[in-house]
Amino acid sequence: RRARDRDPPVAVLVGSGSVDVCWVPAMGSDYGKRPSRGGAWRARGMARSLYVRLVTDTKFATRALAIAVVTLALCSFGARQAYETVERFSGVRVGPPTQRCGASKYGFLRANSCHPFSLPAQMKRVDAHPKRCGRFTHTTAGFCLCDDDESATVIAAPKGCGTEPVMCEKACKQNPIVGRKLPACSPEDAKRREPCARRGATTTPSKEIIALLDELARAMGEPLGVKMPPGSRRDLYTDFVMYGRRMSEEAVRETRRRVDLFKKNAPAYPERAFTGRGVVIVGGNSPKFQTSYWVAIHALRRAGCALPIQLWFPEHESPDCERADELRRMGVTIHSFGDLVDETSASSGAHGAAAMTNRFMYKIVALVFSSFQEVLLMDSDNIVLRDPNSLFNSDLYSDHGSILWMDFWRGSAAPDLASVLGYDARANHTHESGQMVMDKKRTWEALRLALFFNAHSDVFYPLTVNYMGLGDKEIVSTAFLHLRVAYGVAPHGPDHVGVRDHDRAETLGNTMMQHDMDGVPMFLHANLGKPMGFVPADRTTYVRRWQISNGRGLHLPRVVNDAAGVEDFEMWYYDLLRRKRCWFDGRPAKHWYHTLGFGPFVEGFHVSDHYNVNDELQSFRAMVDAGIVFG
Repeated sequence: RRARDRDPPVAVLVGSGSVDVCWVPAMGSDYGKRPSRGGAWRARGMARSLYVRLVTDTKFATRALAIAVVTLALCSFGARQAYETVERFSGVRVGPPTQRCGASKYGFLRANSCHPFSLPAQMKRVDAHPKRCGRFTHTTAGFCLCDDDESATVIAAPKGCGTEPVMCEKACKQNPIVGRKLPACSPEDAKRREPCARRGATTTPSKEIIALLDELARAMGEPLGVKMPPGSRRDLYTDFVMYGRRMSEEAVRETRRRVDLFKKNAPAYPERAFTGRGVVIVGGNSPKFQTSYWVAIHALRRAGCALPIQLWFPEHESPDCERADELRRMGVTIHSFGDLVDETSASSGAHGAAAMTNRFMYKIVALVFSSFQEVLLMDSDNIVLRDPNSLFNSDLYSDHGSILWMDFWRGSAAPDLASVLGYDARANHTHESGQMVMDKKRTWEALRLALFFNAHSDVFYPLTVNYMGLGDKEIVSTAFLHLRVAYGVAPHGPDHVGVRDHDRAETLGNTMMQHDMDGVPMFLHANLGKPMGFVPADRTTYVRRWQISNGRGLHLPRVVNDAAGVEDFEMWYYDLLRRKRCWFDGRPAKHWYHTLGFGPFVEGFHVSDHYNVNDELQSFRAMVDAGIVFG
């Protein structure tokens, strides 16, 4: 019966004891063909096969997982690069709104601290339209961004934390505040400036200094090659000291041996290499440094300082010829670290005396190899209020041939520092390297040892200090202490300077103010928020950064003005940036908030957010008396 229902047989096979019929479909019949299946069926089949393979084959599953992770990471990276490329080509200015809530086109911009003009919570971009209309803001700090174009910015209701909520549509309509913008810098100012290749644009080291460099390089020897404990001291939560990790005994012995060997072989003070007195500053061509060193130099000349200035640059970062000529007119000579690097030594892997692998290493090299015998070394973001030449005439300098200034923190050297250099090498407080005064002849042994520590920064930086200042800041004092040579420390500690923060009793600090030997303010070291030319067109919409301090409270502006001998020092600073911004650095803004008609937005930190504060400093006495306990 089955056979009759199908196509007729075409063959009969006769076997022993049985008859078999072989059924073959007739030509043109669909019999025996695989039913047509859709793509979904095939996908399900592949998925089932893959699942079975993953479950039963461990090696295959491991390889597949690794491929998936790598693919996901590459896709994520590619998407991020594409997004950033679009952002870069679309510019950093606030984009046109796609929606508006009455007079408020952009809504409320929340600040990342309790000052209304602190850095915005959204750093990379600002939304081109409000998320909500007809609603009140939270009690957080910030302002309503009502409108923005090429010539002006309109805001309303700038407020701190814990303040009454506002409705931006209403605030922008009733009480708008207009901030005018400065015109964009010319294309000539905005383009990349090539270092001046003219002969004589850069001052080359003398033969005596080159000879000293060679002697020191030979005494330095090869890299130490010792293994430090796992964990970076750049972060408190990865700090190997926090985890109780130590250098091996072999590493300690080798480091100690190399220190002793260097002290034995290091050259004596070169009597003919150095002469005179002057200021040394390290510059650079990045936006972080370029405007800063111009401001530092103008501040020195404003204060009446007539000392010659040496401005040192990493190789290929020196200014163009036009600006080099202006610096020369201001009594500044240009020097390049490239003139100190021995290419042959570097290619062979040797650690030269001037070998530099990070920017922290530049300052000590500039200090040692400048042509001055007596040096005021300053950071490029350090702004003087008074003529610092008086420091060389102080009793402290006369007694020691050196002056260092204290930082906010207690000592944070690793325990292994005592094992390598002895217990005398550990200080109870840290030092601030934004400025130091040295007579090389009187402090030569310590300076050359500090240069050795600097050349082997991978070992001695983490041995001397933790995340609050990891770098070169403690190596000079460590050299003095190890050699048991007394050095001068300014008797008045630093003051934490910045702006009032609405939810804190302390300062949201952006600047460290240091004093002369009589306690009069001398330096404003702008640690956070480097000087840049992104300022508004009017004084009324300029955001002041030096308004309060831990030590002086709201009297700070008057104290600063008295020290500088002007009516309003911060307005001198603002006017300088406003007039010279395109000359200093005409490159366009990197961040959208630099383009507004209000600013610059303030950066800062609270000292009490960090542990190891030196609460014996006068700047913190009021906080201690108020019952604040530091960690």
